[in-house]
Amino acid sequence: ARTVAFHGSSRSDFSRYYQPFCKRIDRDNRWGRMLFSVNDRAKNSSTFLLAQHRLIGDEQNNIKGPQPFTKSAWGMFTGSYSYRSITLRSINPASLVKLSWALLVERTGKLFRRGVTAPRRIHIGGRKVLILGSGFGGTYVLRSLVPALNKNENVVTTMISDENYFLFAPLLHKVAMGAIESRHIAYPIRRLQWRDRFKFVQATVEKIDLKNRRVVTSNGTLEYDYLVMALGSITDRSGLNPRESNVFTLSTLRDSRLIRDHIIGSFERASLETDPQRRKQLLTFVISGAGYIGIQLAAELRDFIHNNLLKFYKEISPDDIRIMLIEIEPKIVSELHTKLAAYTMKHLQRMGVEVRLRSRVTYIWEDHVEINSRESIATNTLIWVAGVVANPRISELDVERDSMGRVLVDRYLEVPGMPGVYALGDCAHFEDPKTGPIPPRAHTAVRQAKVTAHNILADIRGRDKKQYHYSNIAEMISLGDSKAAVRIADLRLYGITARLIWLVAYSLLVTGTYNRIRVVLDWLLSLVFGRDTTFLKLNRRQ
Repeated sequence: ARTVAFHGSSRSDFSRYYQPFCKRIDRDNRWGRMLFSVNDRAKNSSTFLLAQHRLIGDEQNNIKGPQPFTKSAWGMFTGSYSYRSITLRSINPASLVKLSWALLVERTGKLFRRGVTAPRRIHIGGRKVLILGSGFGGTYVLRSLVPALNKNENVVTTMISDENYFLFAPLLHKVAMGAIESRHIAYPIRRLQWRDRFKFVQATVEKIDLKNRRVVTSNGTLEYDYLVMALGSITDRSGLNPRESNVFTLSTLRDSRLIRDHIIGSFERASLETDPQRRKQLLTFVISGAGYIGIQLAAELRDFIHNNLLKFYKEISPDDIRIMLIEIEPKIVSELHTKLAAYTMKHLQRMGVEVRLRSRVTYIWEDHVEINSRESIATNTLIWVAGVVANPRISELDVERDSMGRVLVDRYLEVPGMPGVYALGDCAHFEDPKTGPIPPRAHTAVRQAKVTAHNILADIRGRDKKQYHYSNIAEMISLGDSKAAVRIADLRLYGITARLIWLVAYSLLVTGTYNRIRVVLDWLLSLVFGRDTTFLKLNRRQ
């Protein structure tokens, strides 16, 4: 038709214009026959089909890049591209490398995949992802998930938390002892990048209904397709009796402020006290729990008192001050490397901290505590950091849980029998094949969050999920203003060098450049000018 309309219908016109066109079609059809021949031989191979699925899926998730395999599949289906161009696009070096790698991945995966693998699927339509908690687990899932989502995937991500900020809890002991300003370890969730691509709801989680796939909050009920339970933990108060007005915990910004005010207030009263016994009672501080928090708190408390407060309270003698660290286990920080624990123990003793192992607080009064049911310690201060249990909303779920109320999860951090429901951090009980149940730590929650985000994306896109592998390659513990103990693989460091490494590592984990800079500056300024000793006269009701 084109030859006749534009050139004519004579023999010469057909010979000059139509015949070459037919020859080009014939040549292109030879390429097509070769393509379909290869496809007919490969289509019965599940490895080839899965590799093709993987390559096209990768291209759909990166729509800005070249899409040779998508265009090839579409061209063979519709005829939009010539068979020659499809062939050349498929056999160029870059495409061959990608195809070879995808075939290798699928083939290797088959060798190590156990049991019957469910067919992978791509979800069409909107999906709802609900993240409970704004701690390390929830915030890092949000940070890993939201930037990786494409707008055309129509995924609505919502975070629910009763606090509108991410709290860098590992530095709470610094805040409690006046070394860091409290707001510098709190980062508002709404200031996170990509804030226009997720929703934040400030509310208290009242019930998690796994059966009906919904969460009841103080601000309404929300449904989900994927649920991330990262509500964290609460202080284990099972060892406390009702008379606990002189007992303090350390899990929130408010707790840290109350502890600091109480310590400064104790010094104010002690400076006016004429009874020596009463003065010693006011200046005796008992910490129950020699884990990471307890040890770091004891070291910070000693430096806060001896390097700062005693300068301003000349009436008080250093001999009147007593810091006790009580631990029920035969070793401080049971999971800490033996040599690091030995160094930490010696350093605490040199600082004058009285460490009591194989001991526990058995009863509490207003003016003294009882240890091991036989020894009475006159004190007005007990800081309880003797352990944590899972959030009550987690411990009441009708799924398999451990003694701490944490939900048992599989190797993908998914709750068995509850597809699309993930638990991580202090909410999850994960069994490592080598070490058993892993301890709840901040860096563990960060790694679990990245795996969880990957697995949610994999399920949405019909890809393979990633297993979580626990590693304890590094251990760090702060020991006051200028000392720390650090292990990185087989390398162990102590003193000021370890302290600098600790500071760099923790400051990098702090969210937000502003907060990161302020934390480092606070630490440096506290070394030069001293710590904050302002008494705000807060009480528990306030």
